Amino acid sequence: MQTKLSRSSIARLLRPLALFPVLLMVLALGFARPAAAACTTTGACLSAGPRLLSVDSTQSVLLNSLLGGLLGTSLNLTAADWNTLAQGNVNLLSFLTQLQLQTGVSSPSQALNANVTLGQVTAALGVQAQAQANLSLRSALNALGAQLGAAGASVRLGDLVKVSADAGALARTTVNSLDMLTGLIQLYNRRNVLSTPMPIGVSGGLLGALGVVNNLQLYAQVIEPTVYICGPAGSTFHSAAMRVKLKLDLVTLAPVTSLLTALLGETSIAIGQLDVYAEVARGEGVLQAVDGISRAVTLQALPGVADIYLGAIDDGVFFNRSRAIDPARDLAYGKIGSLTLAGLSVLDIEVKSWARGQSPFASTVTMSGNFPQTRTVSTSTAFVSTLANDLVSNLSLRIPLLDLGLLNLVTDVVVGLVKTIVTGALSPVLTPVLTGLVDPLLQLLGIGLGQVVVTVKGICETCDAFSLSTAVDKLDAMPSTVLTYTITYANTGSTTLTDVKIVNPTPAYTSFVAGACGKLAPGLSDCAVKSSPEPGTTGTVTMDVLVE
Repeated sequence: MQTKLSRSSIARLLRPLALFPVLLMVLALGFARPAAAACTTTGACLSAGPRLLSVDSTQSVLLNSLLGGLLGTSLNLTAADWNTLAQGNVNLLSFLTQLQLQTGVSSPSQALNANVTLGQVTAALGVQAQAQANLSLRSALNALGAQLGAAGASVRLGDLVKVSADAGALARTTVNSLDMLTGLIQLYNRRNVLSTPMPIGVSGGLLGALGVVNNLQLYAQVIEPTVYICGPAGSTFHSAAMRVKLKLDLVTLAPVTSLLTALLGETSIAIGQLDVYAEVARGEGVLQAVDGISRAVTLQALPGVADIYLGAIDDGVFFNRSRAIDPARDLAYGKIGSLTLAGLSVLDIEVKSWARGQSPFASTVTMSGNFPQTRTVSTSTAFVSTLANDLVSNLSLRIPLLDLGLLNLVTDVVVGLVKTIVTGALSPVLTPVLTGLVDPLLQLLGIGLGQVVVTVKGICETCDAFSLSTAVDKLDAMPSTVLTYTITYANTGSTTLTDVKIVNPTPAYTSFVAGACGKLAPGLSDCAVKSSPEPGTTGTVTMDVLVE
């Protein structure tokens, strides 16, 4: 703003008060120093999903297989790279700002609603990692980004991250790189993969299951992706809902068959394959309270129902997201091995079984102090063992081609003996299969059998810290001299301000000449002088500043 010094100030300028006009202007504005920041707690950011603190070699094999299978491509990161991602936290608001630049939208809030590729998200995380001087994280993200070329379809980050607070409230919240990418891969699978992709094969040795499993084929599909929430008390969150199929090539079991041999002559049983289906419903929770003073967050969480099936379920049924699995209708017998009679006749042995695990009640958890913090909400330590025992108890067996030419009573006795032998052989195998393969696989997504992993990423706070400062180009001037006053504004708080109005009276002993907006800061769309006094008069200059 330009003003002209009037003659009425001559007497005053004769005194040693060269700064007087500047001081008068400052007093008139009342904004010489930044205003003190006032912060209000508006909620918290949290998720029910993966939060791996470290990744061993077995988990890295599973991560490559699981996430690659969900994408319909192949991933091959080292355990060191996965560990770097698992330990790599970046500022959430800064990451959204980087994604804003990647997508060419106008604000972090708009970046949430933009269609983005996984490559763009990985690149934005990488830029922010570098800005935080985390070069190892940047390197791991580069390695992952180079392998995401086949995943060209888009996702919408806002379908994963539900923000009901002002974007500025995320300024003190972090997001974990692996959590973000895992959640987006779930979202990608749910949004873009219409049917389960081709299976991915993994050897038992790489999985640490040597002696139990030779190899497996892994199929996986997301029924419902996880959601991260940033909102007030009362906000709900949930983990993913998953369906996983493991086609296991077992280390062949050859149980003792002396009772059968006594009845039928020389017999043998070989058990070498097993199809295991796991369906885990989403775990759910609610944010109950947020205390900004003590920095404490209280939430309630309930693990999802876990159904385990043995046998055969048609892929068109099991991987149909819109169809609920009905064991009575959809579960069929599946071959697990063979019965050999007199060293000649080879008959298939088929089984089916189903068991359900369910948490009886929700758990309340309070976390306080520094964030992020993670808690695992578990039903009980016996959850998986109970599932394995129920599968054995509920096992149904048949031998379709059994025709000994004997009475049906004898046939029933043979089937009963075979069932006893098979269940005795499978019983010690099922627990390590569930605890060593199925459960660790699901835990990578934060939805282990009978448990859900909940992470509080940070407390949402809006802080007001808007300030104005002024400067004048001359500290000493004669009447009729034109003085240029520059008004500098700054928003150093976390609250997004809209439609800012700056009201500035002409300083004492000056008259108005002209006013104009200067260079706009990023994120501002327009600035205009809405009203001003006539040139040569005094009055108030009003400027409107618009935020994009």
